[in-house]
Amino acid sequence: MFFPLLFLAVIILFKNAFFINFFIDDFFFLKIGKAHSFIDFWKFFWPVKSYFYRPIPTEFFYYLINSVKSNVLSAHLLVFVVYFVGLYFAYLSLLKLTNNKLLSKITIILYSLSFIHVFQLYQLATFIEIALFTFISISFYLFLEKKYFLSLLFFVFACMSKETSILFPVFLAAVVIFNKNVLPKKRMFFLYFLVSAIFAFIYKFGVGSVVAVSTYKIQLKPRLGINNLMWYSLWSLGLPNFMPDYFTSIFRKPIPDFWKVWKSNQIKTYFLLFSVYFTLLMSSLVIFLTKNKRNLKEFAIYLFISIFSFILFISPTLLIIHKWMVRLTLPLFFVSFIEAYLIVNLIKSGKKLRFLGYALIIIYIFSNVLAVAVHESSSTYLLESAISKNAKQYFEKNKKEIVKYHFIFFKDSNNVKYNPWGGSQKLKVTLSDQNFIDHFFPGADLKAVYGFESKTIPKDSYIVSSYDILLQR
Repeated sequence: MFFPLLFLAVIILFKNAFFINFFIDDFFFLKIGKAHSFIDFWKFFWPVKSYFYRPIPTEFFYYLINSVKSNVLSAHLLVFVVYFVGLYFAYLSLLKLTNNKLLSKITIILYSLSFIHVFQLYQLATFIEIALFTFISISFYLFLEKKYFLSLLFFVFACMSKETSILFPVFLAAVVIFNKNVLPKKRMFFLYFLVSAIFAFIYKFGVGSVVAVSTYKIQLKPRLGINNLMWYSLWSLGLPNFMPDYFTSIFRKPIPDFWKVWKSNQIKTYFLLFSVYFTLLMSSLVIFLTKNKRNLKEFAIYLFISIFSFILFISPTLLIIHKWMVRLTLPLFFVSFIEAYLIVNLIKSGKKLRFLGYALIIIYIFSNVLAVAVHESSSTYLLESAISKNAKQYFEKNKKEIVKYHFIFFKDSNNVKYNPWGGSQKLKVTLSDQNFIDHFFPGADLKAVYGFESKTIPKDSYIVSSYDILLQR
């Protein structure tokens, strides 16, 4: 009953994900995920793209969504099913490596219930991360089972999901160094690196067009890399995603605006639970180091591989300014593993310490239940979804009239004192500029013009007040 109960807990914890509508990148993926012939379908996997080469979680996934008439609930159900498959194979891999059921189960509990998955499970566009996690989990398990050709196949699927996957052979090499029982033949190992090299070449086409954006441009600054690594590490331990917005340095006081956020009882409780959990976790580390010296070698190996793997899988984003919790999908697993190792040590160290171990799990769960509520808001996913839902209702109501025109002009009213979220500027982001047109008005000869960019209303325009969408209930 372990996995059915765990999956039910995940569904309950992240239940609001099922009601998130399309927004931002979803509209672009819905557009490129259309195929009217086998040739169109085959083009999904053609390597030369002007955007990231991620055909499985973008074109193919959105092709499936288009096939069910853009049914949001069905799309989210598929995301959760794929996530559950990844969790199951991650568990099998841990069990194979450690031969420890309790450690494997607690690791999966901590990982699967982490609030950080708000950033992978809510927006459909971030299915990229779920696909990456699941295909890597399956490939790794098959590698451990010495089913190398099947493992390579799922590795290819991972490479068709996200660029981070090309680091997988390096991770395999680290595991093999410390566990000779999983050592494959050299020619098989070579094939993993060959696949990585091929996809690294393919990625060059899409990456080149993205790095031109200032926030995604690689900057060879060690200070930036260390700062990013610090924040990703602190996030993985449980700090909220908005912390970098209020701290110019971890060694300095937060900016005054932080204390406005601190007034929230929800935030105070969140920090209290996090502080209690982290303090007890550090206490468990001290207990382990003083009472279990015979297991220090095993712990040192696990700790080294975990730290190495965390840095390895987060490394592609350390030298860019843009920070986002979504990128912790794979790195978080290794943090959860070390936390679980310390908790298991407590559970196996006598009655009193066993109580402390189970208390840690309970505090962790309560902390993340609260953290999910906080990050549903701070991620802006609920806001974006609400705006998208309003837009859908508005466009469906006025569609017959709108398609008679050549332009949709989103007008910002000067008479409104309160400018919600930037008016038409916000709509351009949420609706993905022109990409929403293909979804809401397929085949129509329409162009969107946003009032914050152009004060002149083009002739033959259907005028939409930005606030009719932003403030609609």
